[in-house]
Amino acid sequence: MASAELKWATEQRFQFVEYQAFWRGSLNRIDLTSQFGISVPQASKDLSAYQEMFPENIQYDHRQKRYFATKDFKPHFISVDADVFLSGLIAGDHEPAQYNEIVGEAVPVPARRVDPYVLQAIVECISNNQSITVLYQSMNPNRPEPQWRRITPHSFMSDGLRWHARAYCHIDSKFKDFLLSRCIKSGDFADPGLRVEDDLFWNKTFNVVLIPNPALSESQQKVIATDYAMIDGEVRIPVRMAALYYFEKRLRLDIAHLVDQPGECPVVISNRAEFELARRGATK
Repeated sequence: MASAELKWATEQRFQFVEYQAFWRGSLNRIDLTSQFGISVPQASKDLSAYQEMFPENIQYDHRQKRYFATKDFKPHFISVDADVFLSGLIAGDHEPAQYNEIVGEAVPVPARRVDPYVLQAIVECISNNQSITVLYQSMNPNRPEPQWRRITPHSFMSDGLRWHARAYCHIDSKFKDFLLSRCIKSGDFADPGLRVEDDLFWNKTFNVVLIPNPALSESQQKVIATDYAMIDGEVRIPVRMAALYYFEKRLRLDIAHLVDQPGECPVVISNRAEFELARRGATK
């Protein structure tokens, strides 16, 4: 465990030492001076102090003048997490990004603009347990023009690409998802309608059982099982019933039977009949 008595700046440098040692295999004093703007003597002091605390983690190679991670390396200041590392290649606010010179790239998606003032009003509405009117542009063909409607929002939900407000709709008298980017204006606050505890499909979860696509070869199915951390050939994912529609779309599980190449849909829903009943019930 990392010592609670370490100064914050020292702990940050020790995190860097472990990050470089684990992910890149080695580091030297120049890595520390370049990253933190400290002097060479200070970098030497940090490396010596770390090695004194954890001698089993790094060894100094006099010929290469670098510290190398040992086969017994165990981190004390960082989390060894592949998702954290890979996310850090893209997002600057993740732990590894500040240390990384390795290039990472994410496939760009069009930005969905959300009016910050409309969002602020919805956040305030939720915080104060009220309802609010919003000018909303539906994609329903029966509502081709924006319409003012009163909603009682209680939560926000992302489908991975877009943010929604989960809210009770006073017009349709049921809980619905309102795409934040389609909330054009906000209006007045008033007393709430039904609240989060009344939202049955928000509060209930359904276990989606995923298995490798049976159309894949046996070897391919084994790789997919490992890829998705399956146990006994399946993985169970609890999903809010209100989010089942988005879950299915996000993983393209709704088109598995339509694609020519099974590798395009490497997993399928095993409990499909039960899933359909739950999804349809939640989207009525």
